[in-house]
Amino acid sequence: MFRKYVPGLLLLVLVGLTVSWANRSLNAQQSNSQQPAAPQASPQQAAPQQQPAPPPAPAQPNEPPATTVHAYKATAEDAGRPNPMKFTTNSVARGKRVYETQCAMCHGDTGAGNGDVAQDIKAKPPDFTDSATLKDVSDGELFAIIGAGSGLMPAQGERMKDYHKWDAINYIRFLSGRVPAKSTPDEFDPDHPTVILQQPPVPPKK
Repeated sequence: MFRKYVPGLLLLVLVGLTVSWANRSLNAQQSNSQQPAAPQASPQQAAPQQQPAPPPAPAQPNEPPATTVHAYKATAEDAGRPNPMKFTTNSVARGKRVYETQCAMCHGDTGAGNGDVAQDIKAKPPDFTDSATLKDVSDGELFAIIGAGSGLMPAQGERMKDYHKWDAINYIRFLSGRVPAKSTPDEFDPDHPTVILQQPPVPPKK
């Protein structure tokens, strides 16, 4: 009699196992779906990538300073003013002393325009050793430029005596290649006026 119910019991057991297995699978899926997902880093939060360093800028060659051009415009009166100091060895010697104390720091010891101060301020005064530099410039024009100043060169005005300016001009001409005449014993020396009669006359007061 028991054997008659065996197939039915086996069927019930099989159905029960199937239902139990289905329930466990469903519970497992629900449990996984309820767990919070791991946060994903946003693009803004991503670790920054190392950017390659920019290549160094190419070294710029040292450009020579441009020759300083005097801004002072000499007049016809300036150009026609004669140099009262004769172009002699004594005048050149006096002009050398003036040049070395007042001009060489910019114009250079030899007049080449390479003085220490000029190099520091990136200036390039004209090269007096080149005979073409002052070929078309009169002594009167140089006298006016020295007195009034021009560009970076300060005005001498009354700071420098006129005869010192003229002597300095004679020395600059010497640097340009001109050969001075030999001085004579009776030549007037404004720095040492030993003979009163040799001094230039004083213009009368108006």
